[in-house]
Amino acid sequence: MTSWILEVEGALNPEQRAVAEGLAAILERLNPPHLDVAGSSVVADTNSFHVTLLHSNRPELRVDVDASGGGEIIVSYGEEHEHFRSKDAEAGKVWPFPSEDHIQATLALVECLLTGRIELQVWKRPLGVKTRSYWINEDGQAELFLRGGTAGPYFGWSRTPEIYRFDYTRPDPSQ
Repeated sequence: MTSWILEVEGALNPEQRAVAEGLAAILERLNPPHLDVAGSSVVADTNSFHVTLLHSNRPELRVDVDASGGGEIIVSYGEEHEHFRSKDAEAGKVWPFPSEDHIQATLALVECLLTGRIELQVWKRPLGVKTRSYWINEDGQAELFLRGGTAGPYFGWSRTPEIYRFDYTRPDPSQ
């Protein structure tokens, strides 16, 4: 099922190879029933490795993973994204999900996204979009781990956040 992630042309550097093998292992283990394998993709060249994972019923639950191989990996989901850098551990950065380095943190976040353990709240305002990402811990409690947003004109307004529960394992991720 997941061999398409590892079937990339050209050589991957060690960081990119670790991300590719880690993603393939997660998908093989989870075998998420709502992963649109035909619509998902992997693109690699000498400078980048990009994987797009699409939900079969909810296109807004798209997950993208970009690894340049230069010590930084970006995971994008919905209106949010997070950077994982090789120097995060040295800088004392701590993630709510288990990780010893930036590659493990990346893979842990992707697995949490695929299994319904990440909730994204999005407020749309006239001057931008505000986001809050929550990790659902072992007790089922939401823990804030990322605040973000974008500035700029946005035509729309929401008094309450749109809530996206990323989950590729259940039929309706909003449940």
